Amino acid sequence: MTATSGTNSAFLRVLRTVPRPLLGLLAAILALGIAFTLVTPFLQAPDENSHFGYIQYFGETGQLPANKPLAPPFTTEQTQASGASNSDQAAAQKAVPMSWSTSAFDAWRASERKLTDAQRADAGGPNPASGNPPLYYLLETPAYLVGKGGDIFTRLELTRIMSVLWVLVTAAGAWLLAGELFGRDRLMQLAVAGFTGLAPMVLFVSSSVSPDAMLYAAWAIALWLGTRLLRRGLSTGGVLALFAVVGAACVVKATSFALLPAAALALALALWRARPEGLTPRRGAIAIGAAAVGMIFTLGIWIVVSRLNHQAAAGQVGVVSSGEFNLREFLSYVWQFYLPKLGFMNDFRSVAPTLPAWDIVFKGAWAAFGWLEVLFPTWVYLVLLFVSVVAVVGGVAGVWRDRARVDWAVFAFLALVVLTLMAGLHISEYRQIKGGASNFFQGRYVLPLAPLAACALARTIAWAPQRLRGQLVGGALGAFIVLNLFSLGLILQRFYA
Repeated sequence: MTATSGTNSAFLRVLRTVPRPLLGLLAAILALGIAFTLVTPFLQAPDENSHFGYIQYFGETGQLPANKPLAPPFTTEQTQASGASNSDQAAAQKAVPMSWSTSAFDAWRASERKLTDAQRADAGGPNPASGNPPLYYLLETPAYLVGKGGDIFTRLELTRIMSVLWVLVTAAGAWLLAGELFGRDRLMQLAVAGFTGLAPMVLFVSSSVSPDAMLYAAWAIALWLGTRLLRRGLSTGGVLALFAVVGAACVVKATSFALLPAAALALALALWRARPEGLTPRRGAIAIGAAAVGMIFTLGIWIVVSRLNHQAAAGQVGVVSSGEFNLREFLSYVWQFYLPKLGFMNDFRSVAPTLPAWDIVFKGAWAAFGWLEVLFPTWVYLVLLFVSVVAVVGGVAGVWRDRARVDWAVFAFLALVVLTLMAGLHISEYRQIKGGASNFFQGRYVLPLAPLAACALARTIAWAPQRLRGQLVGGALGAFIVLNLFSLGLILQRFYA
């Protein structure tokens, strides 16, 4: 037997262990994700120019960006391709088209042939993504290097396809989370994994070059591991896995620091629950040591490396600020985020035409493509709002009905994840607005919570009689697929019509 055939056999054995419903779902998600990578034009996803610029500079030089303050943020090659395709001008400007002319392409091709290797690496200056930790970019670099024989458009497509693989991990994490919350109910697991992985914005963002793709996957796995630790009891391996994933998530994006309080709570509750079965000081110390090891060998290593490179370990945690934090003013800002301003409140400026929660977060979490300028008609979002309200009400009612069987430690863990993320986002935006900048909050920033929203929707479906649940889940998954197809059509209309 050759090494290749042995590897193939091992892969097939692993594949056979994956439940068939999940396998079919992952295939559908992958197909739609690749469709998004092909349909979305060059750098027409939020901050994709910055993220790809990060990968290109790292792939060409082995160094992190922003190490040359006077250098440009993007290479000559990327700048040239952006100019030829008109991608910079089209970004977030719905009335501005991309350039599809043959003459522009031929002119770009002629200039591209003259590029030197140095012009693919002559960046290094700060770009909007340079404050991000490097883990996602490091893992994307092999895809970039595979395409070095091709042009920049080929390399972008390869890095996008690499990024799409993370949405499969996100969906698998949602499946595992549902298994802990609802038991080995394959229908509920399929519903939660499908509603997560087929969410249009989860797919769109994950099919672009963006660390959010890996962020969603890391959070889905962390939610599962924290729930598993509380449901199955204290174990050294469980603690190590949870904190290693949380630490790795922090090396993907600073948003993941919001997981730390919930992870600490899960460990504390697991230790508390282990007392009746004989929690010795040694066992407790080993569990705490496992948590420390998980963090040290992920986040800890990055902190050391960043210090040696004179770089901030979490550049995006800090935001522009002006003055001290004022609780009353902050509460006024939060009110105006979700509800109309009352007469006695100071106005917090926003780019949202109506309410930020509606215009920025809700629409941006469901379906906002390109640089978030490509939107459905308003009535589509009203339908999605109805679905969302039904899911929230149904999920809350389900928790209340099952309150005698609810694991309140798990509920506290998941609730703290939600509260910490939302509080961090709101505090960051409040301070940024006070500092004179515009909105910070975006809809895609709440998508790490997509598996929990999917659990709420699945629990709502569980109110139906058993004989109808399969049809309802199938219909809902079909509706998600149709919504994705219309989303692809919307992108086609925006950029190619």
